[in-house]
Amino acid sequence: MPETIPFIRIFVSSPGDVNDERQIALEVIEQLPYRPTFREKVAFRVIAWDKPGAGTPMRATLTPQDAINKGLPRPSECDIVVVLFWSRMGTPFVHTDGVEYQSGTHWELLDALEANRPETVIYHRTDEPPFKISDPDFDNKHTQYKAVQAFFESDLFYSADGKIKRGINLYKTPDDFRKAFEIDLEVLVLDILNHLETEAESVTDLVPDTDVNISTIRAVEWPPDQSPFPGLRAFTEADAPIFFGRGYETDALIKQLQASRFVAVVGASGSGKSSLVGAGLIPRLRGNAIEGSKDWQIIRFTPGDEPFINLAEALMRELPNLRLSELLKAREGVVSLIENALVEAPAWAKVLLFIDQFEELFTLSSAADAQAFAMLLDAIAKSGRVRVVVTMRADFYHRAVEFPQFAELLRAGSFPLTIPKRDALRQMIERPAERAGLTFDHALVDRMLDDTGDEPGNLALMAYALDELYKLDDDHTLTHDEYEQLDGVQGAIGTRAENQFIALGMDDSVLQQVFHALVEVDERGTATRRREHFQPDSLPDDVRTLIKSFTDARLLTTSYDPTNKTATVEVAHEAILRSWPRLTEWIEATQDDLRLLRQVHHAAAEWDEKGRPEYLLWPQERLKLVYAMQEQLNPELSETEQAFTEPEQNRLLREIAVITTDHKRRRWIGERLATIGDPRSDIGLDERGLPQIAWLPVTPGGEIEIQEQRFTVKPFYVAQYLTTYSQFQAFAEASDGFADERWWVGFPDKYVKQSLSAAVAQYDNYPRDSVSWYQAVAFTRWLDAKYRQHGLFAQFSDRNWQLRLPTEQEWQWLAQNGNEARQYPWGEWDEQPRANTSEAGIGDRSTAVGMYPHGAAVCGALDVAGNLYEWCANNHGDPEIIDATNTSYKVLRGGAFSSNPHGAAASYRNLDFLNPHSDLGNFGVRLVVAPILRL
Repeated sequence: MPETIPFIRIFVSSPGDVNDERQIALEVIEQLPYRPTFREKVAFRVIAWDKPGAGTPMRATLTPQDAINKGLPRPSECDIVVVLFWSRMGTPFVHTDGVEYQSGTHWELLDALEANRPETVIYHRTDEPPFKISDPDFDNKHTQYKAVQAFFESDLFYSADGKIKRGINLYKTPDDFRKAFEIDLEVLVLDILNHLETEAESVTDLVPDTDVNISTIRAVEWPPDQSPFPGLRAFTEADAPIFFGRGYETDALIKQLQASRFVAVVGASGSGKSSLVGAGLIPRLRGNAIEGSKDWQIIRFTPGDEPFINLAEALMRELPNLRLSELLKAREGVVSLIENALVEAPAWAKVLLFIDQFEELFTLSSAADAQAFAMLLDAIAKSGRVRVVVTMRADFYHRAVEFPQFAELLRAGSFPLTIPKRDALRQMIERPAERAGLTFDHALVDRMLDDTGDEPGNLALMAYALDELYKLDDDHTLTHDEYEQLDGVQGAIGTRAENQFIALGMDDSVLQQVFHALVEVDERGTATRRREHFQPDSLPDDVRTLIKSFTDARLLTTSYDPTNKTATVEVAHEAILRSWPRLTEWIEATQDDLRLLRQVHHAAAEWDEKGRPEYLLWPQERLKLVYAMQEQLNPELSETEQAFTEPEQNRLLREIAVITTDHKRRRWIGERLATIGDPRSDIGLDERGLPQIAWLPVTPGGEIEIQEQRFTVKPFYVAQYLTTYSQFQAFAEASDGFADERWWVGFPDKYVKQSLSAAVAQYDNYPRDSVSWYQAVAFTRWLDAKYRQHGLFAQFSDRNWQLRLPTEQEWQWLAQNGNEARQYPWGEWDEQPRANTSEAGIGDRSTAVGMYPHGAAVCGALDVAGNLYEWCANNHGDPEIIDATNTSYKVLRGGAFSSNPHGAAASYRNLDFLNPHSDLGNFGVRLVVAPILRL
C-alpha cells in the first residue's frame, strides 16, 4: 500500500427506520477499497451522528449543535453525503439560531445542500411502511409517514411550476438500495479522485478518530492462511464481509420473519440455506433490520438425535440463568421459561431460535421426540417473545407435513430457496476474491459459472472448487491451469477426496467403516449425512488416521468435548456424497443396507424410550436382513441397538427358561423356532449329515427292581433330546439308510423295511413321531455303524459301548435319578408347566423338543416325562428278554402328550399299543450309548 492515500469523508444521515440500509451502506463502503479500480487508492471516514447506547430500538441522534460541540465534521465539511428516508422524518427540534427543523436529518440534509463541497445523494424507500393500523403507535407513525410524503413534494424538490429541482433515488427494498448505492458510490468516488489535488492526505497524519460516530475504512491485507471461500462449510455470522449474492433473498426473509413467528427456509441440499440465515439474516438483525432486533438473543442449534437436550444446551449458552434440569423437566413449559428469562431485557427484545438442518428431526431423532418437538414449536409460534427460523432440505418436506403442527406452521411460514441466478453467482465468486486481492484469468469466472449451471446442490460444488483453487494459488492470480488440476467445479470434491484417500494407501473397508456411520439413506433412497459420536481412543488406528486426514482436508468436520472425552464427526457437506465416485458407488451398492441401518437406529430408540416392550421387537425374518447388513457394513451398534437386534431365537429360548411360561406359549415357541431356525446345535445334523447329539452321562450305576426282577444298571450316556424329525430323516433319506437291508437283519420278514408313516409334526425341531420299534432299532443300527465308521465312540470312556435304544431299567434309572427313586424326573408333581401331558391342554400332538427345561431329569435329559412315549429295547412281558426276531410286545415308557400325569411317572409301565410294529403318532425314540446288547 502507498505511504499516502486520500481519505474521502462520507456523511450518512437518516431517521431510525432505515437502519437496515445504513448497515448496507457501511458494507458497500467497506467493500469499495478492495475493488480492483480502487484498491490502494482510496480510504474513507464514515461520519454518522448516531448516539450509541440509546437503549431503544428507535435511532436517536445528537442534535447538530451537540455534534458540532463534540468537534464532529458537519455534512457540509464532507465529500459525500448520503441521506435516507422511508416512513419517518424523525424528531423535530429547534436549533440554537432559533430555526425550527422537522428533524436532525432535515437539518443535516440542508447543511449539505447549502454548501458547495459535498456530493449529496438522496434515497427514498417506496414500499409499504413498516406499521399496521393495529400498531399501538399507529397515529404517530402515520403522521410521520405523511410528513415524509409532504416533504418530498415540497419546494425543496419541486419549483412552483412543478419542475424537479433535485434528483431523488427511489428504491423498494434494501437490496435494491444496495445495488443502486454500489453504482452511485463508485461514480462519486471516481469523480472525486479525478478532481483531487495532486497532494494526497498522509495516512500518518490522519490518525483514526476515536469518536464512536466516525469509522475509518480502508483496505487491509487479507490473511494468506485464510481462504475467502468457505468451501463445504456454511457461511456464519463472522463471514458476513465475504457473503454476497443473496441480498434479494435476505430482504425477503427479513420481511417474512416480520410477518411470521415461524419461518422454514426450504431448499435442495447445497442451495445455501444455512448460509443465508447465518451470514445474511443474522447480521442484518444485529443491525436492527427489524425494529428492536439489535437486542434479540439469537440461539443456533441442530436437532441431532436428542433435540430437547440440544435445544436446552443452546438456550443455556445464551440465557445463562436457565438451568438444564428445568428445561428438560418442563418440555411443554419451555416457552414460559424463555419468556421469564427475558424479564430484565427491553420490551422489544426477543429470542430467535435458529434450528439448522431441521431434517435431522426426521433422520436422527426418534418419532416420539419429533412429535413432542412439533408440539413445542407450535407453542412457540404462539409466543410474542420467541421466533423460529429453520433450514430444511426440500426432500424432507413430506416428512415434516406428516405432523399436523408442522403442516400448519409450514403452510404459513415456508420460504423456498432456489439456486442463485448467474449474476448472483458471479458476485459470490468475484467479491470475496476482491476482498483477498485475487484476480482471475480472462474468462475463468465465466467458465466456472458455465460449469456450475443451475442444478440444485451445485452451489456447494462451486464453493468447494473456489476454496481448492485458493489453496493451489501462489501468486494471487487464479488460472485456468489451476482450475483444470481440480477437474473443474463438478470434479473438485471428488478429486480431492480421491487423492486424499489414495495417499493414505488404505483398503476400501476402512472408508466404508467410517462412512457407514456418517451416512443415512431414507425410504426414498436419498443419502443424507448423520452426526456420529465416538471416543477417539477406542477407534482402530487406520480409522482414526482417515478421519484426521479428511478433517484436515475439510471434507469432514470434527469437534472434541474434553469433558467426556468424546469426539463428534460429520460430513462437511452432503455434496461429497454425490460428487466422489468411489463413495457414491458404495452408497448406491449399499443403499438398502444403509436405509436398514437408519431404521434400526430409530426403531431401537423408540423401543428403549417406551420401556423396551416385547411387541416392538422385530421378528427374525426382519432381523436376518439386519445381520446381513452388519456383515456388509460392520457398523458399531450401541448397547440399545445390540439388545434390540438380539436374535429372536435367543429371546424365545430365554422365555421357555421362565417357569411361568404357559403350555400354549411353549408350543407356539417351538413352532416359531422351527420356522425361523432353531439355534440349538444338538437337535439337528453335523457337517457330515449325521445326527448331532448331546450325550449326557448317567452315573453312577446301581440296582433297580422292575416287575419283581432286579437289574444291575451300569453307567451310560443318554441323548439330551428325543430324536428329532430332521435327525430321523437323515436315516430315512440316506442312500445307505432306511433302504439298506443291513439294518433290518433278524426282524420278522413281514416287518423288514416296514413302510415309514408320515410324521404328525413335521418340524425339524420336533421329536420324530409315528416310529415303530423295528424302525427305531434299524435307525440305531445305522447310526451305531456311522459312529464306528467316523470314530465317534472315542468321546466315551468305554469305546466298546454301543449306540442303541435304552433298556427299560436304564430308562427308569435316569428318569427317577437312580436310587433317589423320584416320582417324576424333577421330583413331585406340581402345577408348574414341566411336561407336555394331557393336562397341558395344548392339542393332539407333541411340542418341539426341550420346551420344558424345568421338567429335566437330574442328568439333564429333557422330555423324559410327556411329549412322546419312548421305545425301550426289552420285551414288555419279560424285561430280561431283548430280542428283535419276535413280535412280542416291547416296552414304551415316559408317557406322551396324550397321557395323564400318572402315565408320565418314572416307574409307570404302559400296557397298551405295545406291538413292535405299531407306529402311532405318540411313539418316539431316545438314544443311549451303553454296554453292548445284541439287538
